[in-house]
Amino acid sequence: MRIALVCDYSLDYLGGAQSAFLDQARILRERGHSVTIVAPVRGGRGRGAGAGAESGVGAAAGAGAENGAESWADAWAQGDGGVVAVPARVTLAGVDLPVVRNSTKLRARLLEEFRVRGIEVVHLHSEFGLSAAAVAAARELGLPIVQTVHTFFWQAPMPRAAGVIAAAGVRGFTRWLRGFPAGHESLAVRPLDSALRNVTLSMGQHVDAVVSPSVHQGERLSAAGLAHVHAVPNAIALGDEPGEALAAVPDLSDSPADAPAPPLRIVWVGRLVPEKRLLEFVDAVAAAALRLAPGALDVEIIGDGPLRAEAEQRAAGAPVRFAGRLARNDVSAAMRRADLVALTSYGFDNQPMTVIEALHAGRSVLYVDPALTEGLEAAGILASPHTSAGMADAIVHLAEHPNEVVDASARAVLAAREFDPEVVSERMLGVYAAAAEVAAKR
Repeated sequence: MRIALVCDYSLDYLGGAQSAFLDQARILRERGHSVTIVAPVRGGRGRGAGAGAESGVGAAAGAGAENGAESWADAWAQGDGGVVAVPARVTLAGVDLPVVRNSTKLRARLLEEFRVRGIEVVHLHSEFGLSAAAVAAARELGLPIVQTVHTFFWQAPMPRAAGVIAAAGVRGFTRWLRGFPAGHESLAVRPLDSALRNVTLSMGQHVDAVVSPSVHQGERLSAAGLAHVHAVPNAIALGDEPGEALAAVPDLSDSPADAPAPPLRIVWVGRLVPEKRLLEFVDAVAAAALRLAPGALDVEIIGDGPLRAEAEQRAAGAPVRFAGRLARNDVSAAMRRADLVALTSYGFDNQPMTVIEALHAGRSVLYVDPALTEGLEAAGILASPHTSAGMADAIVHLAEHPNEVVDASARAVLAAREFDPEVVSERMLGVYAAAAEVAAKR
């Protein structure tokens, strides 16, 4: 097939959504499909590269050749399908979202790119201006449209009065950005959370099929009124990828065969933001360390974000190291060096890529949200309650009973098969076929 994968998020760094997006591109390309990546680049002139260049659309060189700042586009432009790099001269501070508006010019460009490249299905991985323009172009060409929802559980805690004002701002801004409004459905207790979830929901109402990587999120999307929701888990591409930072080389033979000697090594991976509950985890580690013998615990925090300074202050004196943002290869290596991976979000995540990466590294996951089941029912270790005290109790127990960590790691190797790229790609092709049936009835 000839597939256009569309993402509004910056691919200059790899968050969970970006990793899932690029992994899907790699998996489909490896199986003989032509995948055109449509995504923003900061500044410069975004250009088409790859397949479209031969037909006079875009340039013949890599998309980032002019300014050197678009290395992801250079790396991916050489694959079958190439890249359509869309310029974004403004990025929203705090959320690191490139601002790309659904303009007449952008719609015309995507229409031509899709036509020349012979695109057969348009698959969105986000819900903002670039995705809206892609929907409009696909509609004009009569193409089926699919949307993967990476989270329906947006969280932006703030005082209610401020939240009401911010919610109105989100509705106005996204209408300007996309050209159509989000709804006013009551989707969360906090006004801003509800407004953000309506942004996702309203995009889902413009497509022919919605993909949820988890069953529990899919159920919530269906309950909110979306039809044609399919649960298809994420998968990670194995082996070499374009660009060292995009490579993921799991080693399933590296699971500990015997109970590890102290310390119990835990790695935490993610953005250092409130919804990931890093501070609660750091507090739990500090409390657990006070209850354990010196040297019994070692924790590494991988990632960056606005909470780093406060987290470092709270971790003072605790066995916690901050590694900052690492390339994906290095994250995988850190997981293999550890005994356990921690996932501490609650009520926010859909199907975290961290889970799949941990399982493919042969490591179990200490988690706190019972709604997260994919891979975790079989190989995870649930800490309950989800509070800092609950996490501290679990950490102490595992440090004192390391055989439980070893047993869970052995299960992780088997659980990783649930996310086999071959199986996931076949299921995604089934979604494309279902979307085509819906599109044909428009």
